[in-house]
Amino acid sequence: MKKQKEISITRELGQFDSITQAIREAGYSYEYPILISRIVEANKIVSNELQIPIASPVYEYKKLRIVENRPRAIEHIFIDARNLEGIEKEDLRNQSLYEFLYAHFGLKVAKNEEEILVVRADEEESELLKIEANAEVMLIKGKSYMTKYKQPFEYFQITAIPGFFRYRSVNRK
Repeated sequence: MKKQKEISITRELGQFDSITQAIREAGYSYEYPILISRIVEANKIVSNELQIPIASPVYEYKKLRIVENRPRAIEHIFIDARNLEGIEKEDLRNQSLYEFLYAHFGLKVAKNEEEILVVRADEEESELLKIEANAEVMLIKGKSYMTKYKQPFEYFQITAIPGFFRYRSVNRK
């Protein structure tokens, strides 16, 4: 039986890098079907994470990250939409959200906070990632802060196949 090529992206702890940029640099083919792209009202969790009032408009964005023709991760993102008029109408397929935000709104990530967990995939995640029901997945939850904002700008949850992301830490003196 032929073993499939391992697909992984190395992310440096303590610094922010675009996942799309890392995929490009690794030479992998990719596509990002958009599952959700809409403006919704912030619920209690999202409003708390973004430090905005409940029912504030937020851009909800969910995509499937397919790398080398295999589903690798699901990204579910909530962004304070008060200064991003019309973002839900943009075609964000197959492009970096961060590159789009910089090009269209002049926004650049200044700081990123992430928490990494191992959890069991729910039914939707199992189906989208083409894995067994209840299989272990990596869950990365976090917030991003943009250069123009003092409060969190984005709250995200990334559900990924174990091993897709590899984390590396380098201590410099």
